[in-house]
Amino acid sequence: MKNQALLPLAAILIATPLSCGLSQAQSTSSIKLSTTALSFNGSSGNVSSQPLTITSTGRSSVTIQKLSFSSTDFSDSSLSLPVTLSSGQSLTVHVSAHPASTAQTGSLTITSTANDPTVVSLSETATTPQPVSHSASLTWSAPASGSDSVDSYEVNRAVSGSTQFSVIGTTTAASTAYTDTSVQAGKTYIYAVRSVDEQGATSNPSNTITLAIP
Repeated sequence: MKNQALLPLAAILIATPLSCGLSQAQSTSSIKLSTTALSFNGSSGNVSSQPLTITSTGRSSVTIQKLSFSSTDFSDSSLSLPVTLSSGQSLTVHVSAHPASTAQTGSLTITSTANDPTVVSLSETATTPQPVSHSASLTWSAPASGSDSVDSYEVNRAVSGSTQFSVIGTTTAASTAYTDTSVQAGKTYIYAVRSVDEQGATSNPSNTITLAIP
């Protein structure tokens, strides 16, 4: 009767090491990331990419099953998954950020057979709009010789649809060109030039020219 009672005890002692060995086998596959955070500069105004390398570091192979982005402002290089990596083998993913008018944050979740999902944080600065500057360049001819002495020129401008001209700038007698840098996009302007003599008297206006600013 004593020998029969020892049999179940011996069976328990034998089964215990087998259970421990199974747990160790399950932990032999793992991955390592080249970084856990990617930051992008959105001010470039273009889609930019950065590499992310996934390396199998365990004794067993690992399968990369899925890449998931929390925001559509970020994407990858459209890898065909799943991909199985043997020990020491690496896979490089090119993560891209799409410029946006406001700063963006997100995350990339890597699901594999190695362990729980691995997360990479993502961020991008806001785009910096590049101002579009416009200008209008004017040139004219000096009065014919024999005319009253010219001391300077004044440039007159009116907004299209108005007959009210205003002086927007002057040049010396030696300069017969002027650049108007105060124009606004989408507006149309009418220009005329008057000569000014040494006494400050102005001539009749020149012919007018109309310019539409894009």
